[in-house]
Order: sequence, then C-alpha cells, then structure tokens
Amino acid sequence: MIKKHWPVVFAVLVVIVCAILGIYASNSTDAGVAIVVGVIIFLLLLPLAGAVIGAWYGWRIRSPRKWLLAPAVFLGVILLLAAGDLLSGSGPMEADTYLYTGSITGIVCLAAEAVLSAIARLAGRSRAKRMQSDTRD
Repeated sequence: MIKKHWPVVFAVLVVIVCAILGIYASNSTDAGVAIVVGVIIFLLLLPLAGAVIGAWYGWRIRSPRKWLLAPAVFLGVILLLAAGDLLSGSGPMEADTYLYTGSITGIVCLAAEAVLSAIARLAGRSRAKRMQSDTRD
C-alpha cells in the first residue's frame, strides 16, 4: 500500500519537517529567521509536496475523483496553519492569509495534476495507435 501511495508519506514527512522548522523559528529572536523559514515552508516545501501528490495521482489515477486532490491539499495546508496558530497561542491570522497561503500549494498541486494527466492521456493514445498499427501490419 505504501508503494502505491508514497506521495502521502512524503507529504507527512514534509509536514513534520515544517513543524520542526516552525518550532525553530518560533524559538528564535531574529525576525529574519522567521521570514526565511516561512519562505522555505510555504513557498518551497508545501508546494513541492503538493506538486508531488498532484503529479503522481495525475499520472496514476484515471478516475475523475482525482480532481478532489487539489482542494484536499489546499484544505490540509489551511488546517496545518490553523493548528499551528492554536498550538502556539498566537491567535488566528486574518482569513485571507490562510486562503492565500493554502492556495499556492493547491494551485501547484492542480497544475501538476492537470499536466501529468494530459501527458498520461496522450501517452495512452499514442500507445493505442502503436498497437493498432502493429496489428494491421
């Protein structure tokens, strides 16, 4: 099962790394550390995890249900932010901050999913055409 769904395990590891980096940044007195860690987490690690999930399931799954992955990833990032705010005691951020930060990861996931799904369909068509031409010869 892990072999088929390794991107989810990867995303869990990314969330753990993000939590460790978040704890490190919250214990630092330097504002620059918090900014760099925020950029690493929200503009690099979480979108990378979303891209891996979107690409893998865009390639592997032929069902229309796969398009629910991007909103699920988007909501997962929002829940991660909300949990971090509750656990840190800093209070909630503005609602649009949650939406903007989560949308970066969700859009990357959706884009990777769409591109790999299109490539998978095109590869399937070219494979089918090759098989047809082989049977005619």
